[in-house]
Amino acid sequence: MMSKIDPDRLIKTFVNNTYKKVFGSPSFSMRRALERTSLLSVLFGYGLFLYVILALQPLQRKQRQVMTFDHVKTTLQKSEPLLIGTNPKSSSQKSIDLQSLQRVLSDLSSYRLAIWMHPIGIPGDFVIPTSTSNTFFQKVPSLRNATKNISKSELGPIVYSVNSRHFALDSSEIQFHGKTWKIHLVDDITQEIEYQQILAWILPPIALIASLITILLTRSGIRRGLEPLNEFGRLIGSVTSGSLIDSRCESDDQPLELKPLSGSFNSLLDRLSQSWTRQRVFANALSHELRTPITLIIGYTKRVLRRSDSLTDELRHDLIIVDEETRRLGRLITDLLDIAREESGTLSINSQPFEAWKVLDQVYQLNQTEFGDRLLMLSEKSGSDHLWTMGDRDRLVQCLGNLIENAFKYSPDDQNVEISCSSSKEYVQWKVRDHGPGVPEAEKTLIFEQFRRGSNTAKQQGSGIGLALVRSLLKPMGGRVFVQDATDGGALFVIELPRCESPQPEYSS
Repeated sequence: MMSKIDPDRLIKTFVNNTYKKVFGSPSFSMRRALERTSLLSVLFGYGLFLYVILALQPLQRKQRQVMTFDHVKTTLQKSEPLLIGTNPKSSSQKSIDLQSLQRVLSDLSSYRLAIWMHPIGIPGDFVIPTSTSNTFFQKVPSLRNATKNISKSELGPIVYSVNSRHFALDSSEIQFHGKTWKIHLVDDITQEIEYQQILAWILPPIALIASLITILLTRSGIRRGLEPLNEFGRLIGSVTSGSLIDSRCESDDQPLELKPLSGSFNSLLDRLSQSWTRQRVFANALSHELRTPITLIIGYTKRVLRRSDSLTDELRHDLIIVDEETRRLGRLITDLLDIAREESGTLSINSQPFEAWKVLDQVYQLNQTEFGDRLLMLSEKSGSDHLWTMGDRDRLVQCLGNLIENAFKYSPDDQNVEISCSSSKEYVQWKVRDHGPGVPEAEKTLIFEQFRRGSNTAKQQGSGIGLALVRSLLKPMGGRVFVQDATDGGALFVIELPRCESPQPEYSS
């Protein structure tokens, strides 16, 4: 049997491979992956933004305290000559004037900042500012003890909270008049803490709303960005063997990322079109060339059979087998030629209105000679009279003949094949029912493809052409063929053609 490439299957294979390369596995969605990635990116970005905003304030406060300590140390070092006074009790006859030091500390302090000092290793209380605009020292006496604890434990900066107020406590050292002094800084940060708490309450909802808006805009952008891929996918899905030449992807209209893929796709279509054209021409030419010798063989076989009186029964039987097989080969070549013509668009279809019952009766009369009483016609003229349809009558007779021959091939020898005709509001149906093994559900579409046969046909000879030809002939007429499970077993093949009104007035009443 001549091998043949199925272009539609080749196109489907290309579609599947293209989608796997472009979109990944069937369970993978590029749009969902991008949306999830953008969602995580937005949430991470806004979360990082919140963290930086909330963490920046303590860093700014620490930096302010460092700058304050530097300023205090610089001021004290510059003011040291002015703070030295005469002290007869001192061995050097000089000492720090505490009142002057308190005035300097008062100048360095403010309404929210207090600077205290204490010499390390010398008993005594803190040297505190004498006059300052802040009053938290008087309102919060426990600050003195908290500052002493920091001085003793040498802890780092801490936040001391009491009575809904918050203070930043820190300490540092300075060499002053030959001794090491401890400088203590008390900063009222109540307003900063309250502001930070307000931000902690306000910023997350704002960030959430902003995230939702960003995600919606991102999803819209992703969908618009993936639309060229969707269009490309629809173009690939619409390609058939008959549209290989016309189906082209315009590279100029594609994004930069898809231009190489669209160019490769167009090149593949060109190669498929050329291959399919060569195959179609070859099948057409071969069918034409084979019809002539087949016709001659059939003619000479008939002549020999008419003069077979002098032949033995064995030779006569052999000639009959040669005649039957030659006729079968002739039908196969004719079917191949019709399929090639349908695929090339040169199949001649003469669609005219005709009566459905007359076609059924004609098919019955043509096939009764070969199959005898085993072929039953269930529809009566009164039941299917005045049913008109639009199509090619001769081609329909050919299709029904193929279905009847197929039904007898798979029906047991003691079972009948029934043909009938019925109608719906829009279609006329011709049905051919056999009593064979039936068609599995997964193969009900497969058996109408070229050179494809069902799993229940292994014991029967066949080429896989007959049913494919029926579908090819019905397609230009606007009809279709399908198979159903019969009620009591077997298969029920149904041909549908559009119903139409009678062109003759006497039938319209």
